[in-house]
Amino acid sequence: MYNPYALWNLYIFMRTIHGVYITYSFFVWLLGSLSYPVVYAMSFIYNPYEVKQIEDKKNQFKLNDID
Repeated sequence: MYNPYALWNLYIFMRTIHGVYITYSFFVWLLGSLSYPVVYAMSFIYNPYEVKQIEDKKNQFKLNDID
């Protein structure tokens, strides 16, 4: 490098990219660790469209089955 200013600009660019990466990693970690308690709290909210659990099949007797 014949120009020290170009080297300085490269250093500033690398520092900026590293800062963006660290900030992104921090927010991914923060939002990931906060999602579990939020999902747990949301599970207590009533959902009228919730799919019910499978219940036992009701026995349907046919005339031939009854002895």
